[in-house]
Amino acid sequence: MAYTQARKSKTKGTRYIGYYLDADGKPKVAGTFASDDEALRVAREQEDHVRDRRTGTPPAEKATITIEEFAKSRFLPRIEITPKAKQTYKSHLKNHVYPYLGRERIAEISREQLYTHLATTLPEAGATLVTRRAVRTVLSSMLQMAWDEQYRHGNPVMTIKLKKVPAKPVLVSTHAQWNRLEGALPFRAALAYARLNVTTWARQCEMRTFRPCDFEFGPTTMINITRSASYVTADNHPEGHAGWVVQPNAKNGDWRRFAISAQMTAMIRQHIEENQIGNEDLLFPQWMFAFRRPSTGATVLKGEEMPPPLTSASGKIYEHGTMGARFTMNCHCDHCKAYAAWYARERRASARKASPQQRVRADVWRRDGSEFLSDDVWSRIWRAACGTAGLPQEFTPYNARHTGISWAVEKGVDLGRIRQRAGHGSLEVTSRYQTILDEKDIRLAESLEDIFQPSSDTAG
Repeated sequence: MAYTQARKSKTKGTRYIGYYLDADGKPKVAGTFASDDEALRVAREQEDHVRDRRTGTPPAEKATITIEEFAKSRFLPRIEITPKAKQTYKSHLKNHVYPYLGRERIAEISREQLYTHLATTLPEAGATLVTRRAVRTVLSSMLQMAWDEQYRHGNPVMTIKLKKVPAKPVLVSTHAQWNRLEGALPFRAALAYARLNVTTWARQCEMRTFRPCDFEFGPTTMINITRSASYVTADNHPEGHAGWVVQPNAKNGDWRRFAISAQMTAMIRQHIEENQIGNEDLLFPQWMFAFRRPSTGATVLKGEEMPPPLTSASGKIYEHGTMGARFTMNCHCDHCKAYAAWYARERRASARKASPQQRVRADVWRRDGSEFLSDDVWSRIWRAACGTAGLPQEFTPYNARHTGISWAVEKGVDLGRIRQRAGHGSLEVTSRYQTILDEKDIRLAESLEDIFQPSSDTAG
């Protein structure tokens, strides 16, 4: 028969231990609890569970499991989200939950503790409002699962409200700025990528997955956005290694299909033909953007003072910037290091059997061997072009999507059609782009200036 026993603690006051009888009639501990009623309830449920030989998680384990244990054993393995989202959840738990609340029991954590953590502890630790709202989302999802699986009663995070993150202006470019940006891109593949991005409004995770088979070429060419790809770490990858994970749907879950212009169609056709891209090959693979430039063969650096020649023990003289000086005499001056770098490039080029005068594919450093265009490679090209075009540093590749949508709003395209093409979750998201036009509207400013115009009476 279940029973309890009080125990005094120096730090937590009086605690109560719940006991139950196992199948052999021996007393077992169900756990230690803050109240006598809770200890007795869990002990009785555990005793019934053992006596009736029920399956599933024992009540004693449900009552004593900590937040960190529940997150690692139940929440993260069972929650149905994308690997990229799960990676983000793990990061928030590791950095903002486990160090503070990880040892608290999930059945006993109170709203006051959770509110104090989100509203006081995390701000004092330097967490931004964006981070705190993200942590709140993770905690709410985890406690909801714990409630659904009867590990606790209720989800107190649902009643905790945090301030909204102040909306920032959507940064877009004018037509003239975009033309300068396109003119600064270094090669035609980069131009095709940027143009397709600004006209289809595809997200970067969707752009990198495009293949020729996604285009229905004809009098009116249609494009299908049906995939998205994200790079995740080994512990979040389904195959257990760091690499790309391709989802069989766009980012928001819905496939999108719409027409593209004849000019864009011609550019994509030319891109496919020039690069001999197969129907199932990636339209913008990594090698196309992360290429090696051929070596000039220069082994003597201009503007660098040339040291005196080296003389070997046998009396042979070696000039700097030669194989003898670098390898025989083991010289590490700038000229000899330049020769060594050139020699290594030539050896690699020879091994690849590629002409040193042509652009050749770079080795993709992804260990899984995929050729998806990574964010860092495209960002380097993008930032350089933005700098040349005079665009601000804050104008990121994602702003190409914002720019294209804002142009459509400016032309008066129906917001419902824009929402479908952009893949927005709601019309409210699409309507935010209307504020961009309001920001540029000068009529209100001019009407206010009329106040300061001299009247006809005072003018006389």
